[in-house]
Amino acid sequence: MNYFENQWVEIFRAGEQTDSVGNTRDWTESDLEKIVNQYNAKKHEAPVVIGHPKENAPAFGWVEDLKTDGRVLFAKFKQLVPEFIDAVKNGMYKKRSISLYPDFTLRHVGFLGAIPPAVKGLADIQFNETDNITIEFSTPTRGADQMIEKDRKINELRAQLRAEQKKNRVAEFKEFAGKLHSEGRIVSELQNNVVELMEALYETGEYNFSDGRTNTLVKFKEYLKKQPKIVEFGEKVKEEKISGSKASEQLNILAVEKAKEKQIRFSDALSLVQVEYPDLATKAAQEI
Repeated sequence: MNYFENQWVEIFRAGEQTDSVGNTRDWTESDLEKIVNQYNAKKHEAPVVIGHPKENAPAFGWVEDLKTDGRVLFAKFKQLVPEFIDAVKNGMYKKRSISLYPDFTLRHVGFLGAIPPAVKGLADIQFNETDNITIEFSTPTRGADQMIEKDRKINELRAQLRAEQKKNRVAEFKEFAGKLHSEGRIVSELQNNVVELMEALYETGEYNFSDGRTNTLVKFKEYLKKQPKIVEFGEKVKEEKISGSKASEQLNILAVEKAKEKQIRFSDALSLVQVEYPDLATKAAQEI
């Protein structure tokens, strides 16, 4: 007896096909390739069943693998129940069909009785010279296709919303870091790092700190606000910091701080300082 477990059995063809519920579609070679590529017996082993049971049971065998030669889709079966093979050979189930999930994953291969096949012209399974089986094809209903399209649009809207929320959030973080810089609590080159850390902590959520559980982003912002001023831009404070130095040294100190503040070259910063402090610039010139 030929158990047809070693045969590659034709189960579908590319082209315009009308399924068992009347849906018509032009199936391409790419569609067949997708069905093959989607099939992974380790994740979902499609059963061989009778009819199209909702629960995919009972199973009378399993689909080991799928392949396509371009226009035709083939299946190879394994672990077929002997009584089922006898029933097929004796003509009790002369038609076979496939059912797909909406993502084109093979759901099952069904063997049918007296139901007209929707797909014609497929090669028969050969038990002997006279035995043959024709094929029907079933596919997701239009309602399922509409649901897939609806889910896709919902996911697109969610992605757009997340992108807009992140854009607004980053703008808020940049404003916060800019204020810290203007207060002299962080230097210019750390502003981007602060923004990136704030975004990372936003995703982290809450954490158990030594003083209790709280939001990590809120904790980080409080920490930064409490930092001492490491850069002073007020003219009076600057003069106090450089008191006792020569006028030229004072100008250099002021120019270094100006270069850090404005992120400019020292020579450009020195020119700005000389304009801001004309008396100091005059004294520096006299020292030469």
